[in-house]
Amino acid sequence: MGYLLGLIVERDREIAPSDPPLMLSALVNYLGANDAGAGFYQPAKELRLLPVSASADEKLGFWAGQVKRIHARHGAGPARA
Repeated sequence: MGYLLGLIVERDREIAPSDPPLMLSALVNYLGANDAGAGFYQPAKELRLLPVSASADEKLGFWAGQVKRIHARHGAGPARA
């Protein structure tokens, strides 16, 4: 699953680049948790979007910011027919 999510992030960066970059994988919650898992945060560190030594609060803030920006970009309103 992590590999596929990584591909999605890479392809989205190629097709629809943004500054700062968005990680669509932010929409996928870690199994049994209410946020993203290490498989989300590690690539964010590799892309230099998140400090290597990020605290739990920094990670949570980064993840929440990514989700908010994705909703703004793609719409989080009611379903359209």
